Amino acid sequence: MALMEQPANKSLVLFQWRKFTFFDIHEKVDNGKIAESLQDTHITVSTSGNGHVILGDVTGWAHIITRCWDITSFKAYELTISLAQQLPHDPFLVTIGDDEAGVNPLIKVWDWSRTDRHGNPKCVRVCRAVPSHMRPTPATALAVNDNKNLLAVGFQDGSVSLFRGNLTRQRSGEMKTLPNSGNSPITGLAFKDADKLYVVSRASVTLWWPATERNVTLERQGAPPACSALADNHGLTVAVGNAIYCYTPEGRGPCYALEGDKVGLNWFRSYLVITSNETQSKSTASTSTGPKSHHITILDIQNKFIVFSKTFDLIDAVITEWGSFYILTKKKEIIYLEEKDLQSKLSLLFKKNLYDVAIRIASSQHYDVEGFTEINKQYGDHLYSKGDLKGAIDQYIKTIGWLETSYVIRKYLEARDLEPLILYLEELHKKGHATEDHTTLLLTCYVKIDQHDQQGKLKEFINSKDRAIDFDVDVAIKVVRQVSVDDALSLASNNKRHDWYLKIMLEDKKEYSSALQYMLDLEFEDAEFYMKKYGHTLIQHEPEESTKFLKLLCTDYKPRSKPLVDEATLTGGIREPERALPDDFIHMFLSNSERLIEFLEHMTTLDLECSKLVYNALIEHYIHVWAKVSGREKTVYEEKVLNILKDSEANYDKDHTLIICQMLGFKTGILYLYEENKLWRAQVALHMRGGDADAALGVCRRRGPACPQLWLDVLWWPPPGAALPELLAVIDNEKLLSPILVIDCLASTPSYTLGDVRKYLLNVLKSEDEVITREQELATKYKAESEKMKAQIQTLQNEPITFQSSRCAACSRQLELPTIHFFCQHSFHQHCFQSYSESERECPMCEAGRRPPPTPPPDALHQRLRQERDPYAVVSEYYGRGLFNKLTVVTGALQESPSQPTAPAAPPAPAAPAPAPAPTYGPGAEAKLRLQEGQSKQVFVTNTAKQVPAKGTSVVPIPEGRMRLLEQQRYSSSLEANMNRLEPKVHVPRTSPLDSPRSSNKVEEAISAGSSPKISSVIKTGTNPFEDEYDESKNPFANDEDVIMHDPTNPFAEDDDYDKNLNPFS
Repeated sequence: MALMEQPANKSLVLFQWRKFTFFDIHEKVDNGKIAESLQDTHITVSTSGNGHVILGDVTGWAHIITRCWDITSFKAYELTISLAQQLPHDPFLVTIGDDEAGVNPLIKVWDWSRTDRHGNPKCVRVCRAVPSHMRPTPATALAVNDNKNLLAVGFQDGSVSLFRGNLTRQRSGEMKTLPNSGNSPITGLAFKDADKLYVVSRASVTLWWPATERNVTLERQGAPPACSALADNHGLTVAVGNAIYCYTPEGRGPCYALEGDKVGLNWFRSYLVITSNETQSKSTASTSTGPKSHHITILDIQNKFIVFSKTFDLIDAVITEWGSFYILTKKKEIIYLEEKDLQSKLSLLFKKNLYDVAIRIASSQHYDVEGFTEINKQYGDHLYSKGDLKGAIDQYIKTIGWLETSYVIRKYLEARDLEPLILYLEELHKKGHATEDHTTLLLTCYVKIDQHDQQGKLKEFINSKDRAIDFDVDVAIKVVRQVSVDDALSLASNNKRHDWYLKIMLEDKKEYSSALQYMLDLEFEDAEFYMKKYGHTLIQHEPEESTKFLKLLCTDYKPRSKPLVDEATLTGGIREPERALPDDFIHMFLSNSERLIEFLEHMTTLDLECSKLVYNALIEHYIHVWAKVSGREKTVYEEKVLNILKDSEANYDKDHTLIICQMLGFKTGILYLYEENKLWRAQVALHMRGGDADAALGVCRRRGPACPQLWLDVLWWPPPGAALPELLAVIDNEKLLSPILVIDCLASTPSYTLGDVRKYLLNVLKSEDEVITREQELATKYKAESEKMKAQIQTLQNEPITFQSSRCAACSRQLELPTIHFFCQHSFHQHCFQSYSESERECPMCEAGRRPPPTPPPDALHQRLRQERDPYAVVSEYYGRGLFNKLTVVTGALQESPSQPTAPAAPPAPAAPAPAPAPTYGPGAEAKLRLQEGQSKQVFVTNTAKQVPAKGTSVVPIPEGRMRLLEQQRYSSSLEANMNRLEPKVHVPRTSPLDSPRSSNKVEEAISAGSSPKISSVIKTGTNPFEDEYDESKNPFANDEDVIMHDPTNPFAEDDDYDKNLNPFS
């Protein structure tokens, strides 16, 4: 049987399709179950879907077959079943058959997932299949849409009835007949989506749009029953005569010539299954009454070949279900056609060297990439072995990315055929899998082909601007550079490889000026980068042009190819200038100071904010050039250096510049920097080393008041004799050095004579004589005053003194008792003395004259330290006034426990007798206590731990009123701190402490003990301080009364001297 393809216009073909056997036959896969159950049954209809196969016979029975070949049979019609269709995804079976003769057939919808009371599938709908003329007519075709809302029935008379509505409900939907459907028997119906219906009759193939009742006749030739099938990907396929036609909604598609009388058409996956009557010989055909066998042909429409062809006994049904393909013969045998796996198919094709067929099959079966690579590799090896090198390279190109490139390259290098290898390498570059070695090999092949055939491959490769071949430009330039420098330069220019261009231009062609011209067209970042890289070479060979380029690069660089006015400036914007740092290029000029000076002068002139490195380099190279030149040029460079040094805006490093000046002997700069850094002694030393004593003295005259040591530095060099008079006069006037040391210094120089220092020595001796005379006069004076004071003391001790003053020295009123008289003949009322006196031992009138000056504030100290020439003397004066004395205030609580025995104290060491404590009673007692309290270095606080006064300090007790104030403050702070506890607030009635008898007793006990009660000792937070029991051990005054009364420091110890009139608190 020959199969040929014909185009849509039926013109004759072309070629004969290849035949393969890609299916294996397995018989009796049901173990005879079907034959046992349906042995004498005449099958009239078959359908499958939703995992089941349904067979209908001529007696009206329906047989449901499961995957395990279990059969369930039920009586669907009384007479026969003519049509049936199982929905693919639902358990609904639509059948058409006859329950009685002479009437229209019945349409029944079965739900075999449910059963009735007899155990049969439940019939959910029954209706009549009525044609257009309403006369009884057999139904010949059935089609059900997958959405269960459309059903079409074709009849013997050519009419087509369409049912709309839910097919699973008894009373839903409507029925209508398609108009003008013809009178030829309908042989096939098929829904395409939900809006199109293919109608096949004996006379035509028509496409209907049921919603609008519009139709298009696709073919004026029809087909027999069961010879049409719908596939999703291929449209409607119809078998007519010796050909197979394909139809789509747009019209007729391709047709295939196939001999034989077709009796059935089915789709299995992407294969078209054709059942035809077996062709008989003429002698057999004349005597036979019908066909005795059927022929099964399976076509692979996509790949254009036959995958199976075999003759079987008479076939009742072709079943495609469960992903498999079965044949039911007339003898009720089930034959399973198992498709070979892809690997078996490919192995079969490889044995026959049908690699092109293998590739098409693998592509249609969505083979993985690795599998395709292996097929292409084997195909390429096959073509290579046959000598088809170009065909083989096409297959090898398809393996790029998976097959090792060296496998292919080695083959073609051995064959010495470069053109296929070039194709392979080019594809390798296009797909981005090329390495540096591949690029090198490709360019080498180009070079060899150009040398032999003059094809210009290399030129074409270099000058290509679309970059059809993606290659590593750097590697290409490297390879081409070895062959042709000009070609490498052109390749670098076309691909904007600036680094390679400049490298070839400088190293190979030695065209330094051209390289600079090329850099003028680069962007700022590129120009800066490559100038840093090649600037030293360019300055060495083209110093003038390189310096000009650097001036442009470091001020306001703009590529030469760009317009002078850019768009930002035209629109009113401000373009930020692009400039490089001159610091990065200074090291390139180390061998050319003149060009560096030109460059740096340009930078400092235009940009005053240059870095220190710029100014330091400019000064250094100025000095270098100054050291080399002579005459007027030397003066010019000296002025340039001084101008920079004196410029207040010049940002140079003074220390670095000073070192440079010292290394190169630039004395003018050294002296200036010494002056700026206040290194006047170094200036003097420099002048004296140079023998210029007058200049050194000039420095001393200018800076001597701020640094007197300068005069001594000049003296110790030593200076010439002519400078000694002035020098010694200043030293003598300022007292900078003792005369002995001056003489010792001058004696070490043998060139000095006595005449040089005569005047200095005479002045020194004269001043010493005046000091001696003045000191003798003072000694005589002090001696006379001492004698006079001794006589007065003797008189006061041994002779009576008469107080004759009748008026108070304080208020100038008549004296009245009680009065106070002093040996200085000043007398006072007692109350006046107590009011005005600060010390009971001093006369208020005489004390004012002997009072020391007040201590100045601290800011005055800092001011004097800045102003005085001798700050140490100022600090000593303030120490003498007691400004830095430390005042220690002791406020700790008494912690001595009376229960602990005291160890016997060691015998005290003999010490100087302590001064008698100042009395705390009598006239002016309160004023004296306050005065001593303010002037003391340590304050005594009652009821504190044992206090040991520092050596040379006195302990002053705090008055009782002041102590009560301190106790009240301590009580307030402790009470406030204890009230911060997170405790619930409880209302406590506030009562006066005086109302509590217990508290009053405590106070009385404290008073009777000879001391005032300590308030803080009886206060507790949150409670009444006078409600607790009094602890006598905590009373610091609860001592033995005898001890208190015999305490020598207690002013109230002796009752005999007590005068009530003198008590200010009585």
